[in-house]
Amino acid sequence: MKWEKAKVLVLGTFHMSEHEGLYAEKRQVEIEELVSKLAGFKPTKIAVEMVPEDGEFYNEKYKQYKLGTYELEMNEIYQVGFRLGLKLGHNWIYPTDWMGEAEMEYGEVEKWAQDNQPELLSEIYQGLSILELTESKSIVDYYQELNEPSWLNMLHRMYVNMARIGDVNNNIGMKWLSWWYKRNLIMFANLTRLIDSEEESILFLVGSSHSTIVNKFLEESEICEVVRPLNYLS
Repeated sequence: MKWEKAKVLVLGTFHMSEHEGLYAEKRQVEIEELVSKLAGFKPTKIAVEMVPEDGEFYNEKYKQYKLGTYELEMNEIYQVGFRLGLKLGHNWIYPTDWMGEAEMEYGEVEKWAQDNQPELLSEIYQGLSILELTESKSIVDYYQELNEPSWLNMLHRMYVNMARIGDVNNNIGMKWLSWWYKRNLIMFANLTRLIDSEEESILFLVGSSHSTIVNKFLEESEICEVVRPLNYLS
């Protein structure tokens, strides 16, 4: 089996539940436009940022959505994943996430650095920009920004440099970062488990902060072709 011929597209997303106004007709039309663009990739499977333990729960909702008895809640899994799955006639949405416990939470590491290594923390955050969904920006425009390689690399660089927080006897940053890498490695592994043939095309809908690291694991594994989302969002 020539695994490298399978295709995987990692689509960085924002968490829609954190934004108001997305039920407005204008935004719903924009989400439909996004889904139509993604359909051009012709994914054979749609993977999402949910843990396997919740797979049955989400897929029961997906089944009801296909029957017309479930109104989509404001979550990218529903608004994008379910719509795309219905459009393409898929029977299942695939869970890929893992959410075990970290030794320290991100906020705890950040607070430690603020108290003990403020200059290093400032250096790590230097140049980091936060992308916002504004009234004048369409959903497709926002997804283009969230999947721009230069911005994603800047975000990834920030995470990598978290490893520098602490010292040789007390690797504070690693108390969270080791969890972050483990989570993304499990996502990568779960994605590869969805590849059943060289004809597979998998779309992975995941928070944009995961995009670069998951893509790097996919590229380094050499078991599939990594497809860039901007090829379909433009």
